[in-house]
Amino acid sequence: MTAYVKKVKELLGQFDTIVITQVPRSENSNTDALAWLITSLEENILKTMPVEVLETPSIIKSELIAQVAAVTSWMDPFISYLRDGVLPNDHDQVRSLHLQAMRYLLKNNMLYK
Repeated sequence: MTAYVKKVKELLGQFDTIVITQVPRSENSNTDALAWLITSLEENILKTMPVEVLETPSIIKSELIAQVAAVTSWMDPFISYLRDGVLPNDHDQVRSLHLQAMRYLLKNNMLYK
């Protein structure tokens, strides 16, 4: 259960606003039936209500397999300049980058020529 709560908290951070609404039991018969099933001790209930048993958890914990070092690309200076306005320290490189960058377009962090 803790893994599910952790996953929900991670996903909640991706939203700007969150609205939680309580649904009355009278409007949510499936949840009401599930709550009744859990509290019921009768074995015959399983004959009238379908129950799915999960063999494996629906949240799988991933393990870190290998760390990969970032490799620099010829595109990095163009992306840095077009996205953040970052220029090299060398005056000749600045001029060259500025002239060449005019041939490229950065859209959704993708560099297009």
